[in-house]
Amino acid sequence: MDQSKKSWREIFHDLSYPRLLYANRQDYGDTKHERPMHGHESLCELLLCYHGTGIYNVNDDSYEVNEGDLIYYNVGERHEVLSKTDTEIGTYCYGFSSVKLPGLRENALIPADSPHVRPSGSRFAILKELSEWILDLDASDPVQSSLMQSLGTSILLTAVLIPATAVQSRTTSAAMELTKRVKDYINAHYTEDIRLDDIAEALSFSIPYISHTFKSVTGYSPVQYMIRCRIGLAETLLISSDLPVTQIAMTVGYDNTNHFQTLFKNLVGTTPLQYRKKYLSALHGQRDQL
Repeated sequence: MDQSKKSWREIFHDLSYPRLLYANRQDYGDTKHERPMHGHESLCELLLCYHGTGIYNVNDDSYEVNEGDLIYYNVGERHEVLSKTDTEIGTYCYGFSSVKLPGLRENALIPADSPHVRPSGSRFAILKELSEWILDLDASDPVQSSLMQSLGTSILLTAVLIPATAVQSRTTSAAMELTKRVKDYINAHYTEDIRLDDIAEALSFSIPYISHTFKSVTGYSPVQYMIRCRIGLAETLLISSDLPVTQIAMTVGYDNTNHFQTLFKNLVGTTPLQYRKKYLSALHGQRDQL
């Protein structure tokens, strides 16, 4: 059957429709504020690039992102979107829960081995228009909130029906395998006081070999990756809670709040509190980012 002709009943199990948690827009041309490596355990995300170019890193894959591309994020995957220039890549971002698609785990939009970036093609114009409609609505008003849910489901339905035409080259080289093992270790321990020698001992490789191999594959060192994971979690906590900066710093692994704030500003481009204020001012819907 032509995927585009499937009914909602065939797409969503038991007519259990997805729930749009939030929507926001990254304004193209703003000063770049990175959202480094992070993941969500209770939701999935869909992004539409409406202007600019960037890189989407998810798990162990990297994708080029251009205007009109859709970016898919499955629950639990570690991911980040990076601009290619000194200004923000323009994206619409939607967070969904209660997504139950045939053959996939809950809150997964695509199979794990499917390309995570797909061109929207002729659907770009309507997806962009629907996105602007959503952002013009007031999420606190029950009627407008209901309309937001319907429009969000329409965007999601359109996105999951787009064929996986993009081709992603994958390598199973020894370097990639070691890099994956290092990432797995850091992902499991990054809020702890871990050092390179801990990673080297756990994986039975020398520190120089691990550092050189990891940087050759990812473009940054294992320590830089750990920092990106910590700052990514800090951003999530800033967005989804009212925890003070001091507590967030300790939660992600920093006893020294000043050192945490310096790292945060160097990576993200703004202070933690400025980041929280800027994000929430553009947010439509709930703060749930966990």
